[in-house]
Amino acid sequence: MTPPGGLPPAAPGLRKLKDRVVPDPPEMDPDERGRTPGFVLVLLAVAALVMGTTLTVNAVADPYGTLGTHLFPTVVTSDRTVKADRIEQLTAPPQLVVLGTSRAMRYEPAYLEAKTSLRTFNAGVNGIGGTADAWAMSRFIHETWPQSAPEYLWLLDVESFVPFEIGARTTAEPRLARFIAHGSLAEGPGGFVRALWRAREVLLSLDTAYDSARVLLRRDEAAVRESRYRRRILADGVLTPRAWSAAEWRRRWPQSVARYSALHDGIYESLDATAQGYFERTLAFMNEQRRVPVVVLTPISPDLHRILAPLGWDDRHEEVLTYLRSLQGRYDFVILDMTDPRVFGFDRHEWYDGVHMTTVNTRRAVDYIIRQTGGWPPAQPPGDGR
Repeated sequence: MTPPGGLPPAAPGLRKLKDRVVPDPPEMDPDERGRTPGFVLVLLAVAALVMGTTLTVNAVADPYGTLGTHLFPTVVTSDRTVKADRIEQLTAPPQLVVLGTSRAMRYEPAYLEAKTSLRTFNAGVNGIGGTADAWAMSRFIHETWPQSAPEYLWLLDVESFVPFEIGARTTAEPRLARFIAHGSLAEGPGGFVRALWRAREVLLSLDTAYDSARVLLRRDEAAVRESRYRRRILADGVLTPRAWSAAEWRRRWPQSVARYSALHDGIYESLDATAQGYFERTLAFMNEQRRVPVVVLTPISPDLHRILAPLGWDDRHEEVLTYLRSLQGRYDFVILDMTDPRVFGFDRHEWYDGVHMTTVNTRRAVDYIIRQTGGWPPAQPPGDGR
């Protein structure tokens, strides 16, 4: 029976939580107390051994080229190394150098040479940003061919001034790393220690250890893959021709949308000072050679622009243009804004994704650049070429 105004009694064998008695923990045996610090020390020693072994294996194998040890092939291919090799293998110095990110890598030196009569090399490399790469590449070309003073076509992305971090593939290539001094084996023991610290999270990762094991156990396979990639970059630095395909578009278009949406939605909110520093240093170096570079803001597809505009792309585009114009009193260079591909009569279907064009469109872009600037030496087009 339920007492008046009360709760029914608990069922036999059940007790409310607040009525339960929590037993005291058992006393630890004095002998066990003495063994506990030893157990903790052993545990710490094992953990340190595992971490030390992982770090050592990953540092020696260097599967991503982070440290520049070059003892084994990497699981990622480095276009910086291949381009540096191609520059050293040239039989005559370039008279026109193409700089830029992966968007520039399909601008054909042969087509530019046919239009300008200037022997051309494509020094563009992968990676968002790239002002440090342009600096290192232009310096390396000058050191390799010190008597040359090439003209420059710099294909600059609106995203070239993102919050700045120099890529590991650049610092891991000794011939380029020395112009950047960001930490690598190429800079000696001190640089190697800095590179270790900078890459500590990657080098202590078990995923990296897995890739290190792949490099160590399948060295020949990695070497074959690297050799295959090398063949994709021709003697003049351009990527081998590849026709557009619907399958590649379906694969790459969503990736470009996701990548650039994430970049403009919260990451790229202003121009990075370090990226600006490398950009201006490179302009000054070119002017010292009495050269007037043509700086072209690269196109993006109208479809991608519609997605990125509400995320801040238009603001960054205007900010980059304002910054470039502000430099024209200090440096001598030509600005050409081709972010809207309609200015050169683009083919809407000739895109691998939202930012990378096929040679059908790069040739139209080259024709437009030459019409606007008059070739080399260039003239500033009216209205910044917009």
